Amino acid sequence: MNKQIVALVLLSGLLSLADAATPQLDSPNRSNYTHSITKWQEQREVALMSPTGWLNLAGLYWLQSGATTIGSAPDTDIQLAKEAAPPRLGVFLLKDEIVTFQSEPGIAVFSDGVPVTQLRLADDKVDEPSLLTHGTLGWQVIRRMERIAVRIRDYEHPAVNTFAGLKFYPVDPVWRVEAWFNAYATPRKPMLTTVVEELGWSPTAPGTLEFDHGGETLSLEAYELEDSFFLIFADLTSGETTYPAGRYLYADKPGPDGTTILDFNKAHSPPCAFTNFATCPLPTRENRLKVAIEAGEVYSNGL
Repeated sequence: MNKQIVALVLLSGLLSLADAATPQLDSPNRSNYTHSITKWQEQREVALMSPTGWLNLAGLYWLQSGATTIGSAPDTDIQLAKEAAPPRLGVFLLKDEIVTFQSEPGIAVFSDGVPVTQLRLADDKVDEPSLLTHGTLGWQVIRRMERIAVRIRDYEHPAVNTFAGLKFYPVDPVWRVEAWFNAYATPRKPMLTTVVEELGWSPTAPGTLEFDHGGETLSLEAYELEDSFFLIFADLTSGETTYPAGRYLYADKPGPDGTTILDFNKAHSPPCAFTNFATCPLPTRENRLKVAIEAGEVYSNGL
């Protein structure tokens, strides 16, 4: 594809972006597109507030080899609130990268509604990670690089009830752009920094997605997921109207013609915008754009 062609996908076709004029769409197409983005925004709010969302996280604890106790007693390794847990809830045993949980005698701990006293825990790198619950609490094992942690949820976390909702830029079809995939000769394995010090994340980067805006070609390195690309970027809105550490965006893998769609109206804040117990990777220097992407999710400290 000629990279000098400035393209905009607007459901019904391509419109030129050579000037800054608002694209001319007939009312039904514009209405349908706006409705689809509004529905995505609503679904994102529902997901954040759901039992598996980010708002109910109550702790993240990195395990060391050996035993790690959990409960509300002051001498436990993972100390929970007295109103949420008994003095001794149980113990995690980490050996040879395998985590086993053993509940305290007489304490009701469940896995899929079934009482358990001891269970080897599958981490979040498998399709069905183990979830243990007690009262309003739930916990799972997560694996990040060479480190293993326990993530705690409180299904009655006050942050869910006090959540004021998300804010977004007005939906603008200009920011639904065609991008072409520029494959690396050999996929890269960059080491990204994360909000957790000394953790890092090393995804597979097969190449870049390039797109035109205002007559300039912009480029974002893409990271490989099973059925899509994942992009982490910052721009001139970062720290002004959007989350300071950048935003996330997903895109379909390119079709036979080597192109895909970047819909910046779906750019959103990372999990660390909503909780201190996330392990968010941060944008690289190459993925910091020198333009303002005035589309997608807006950040407010009042969230």
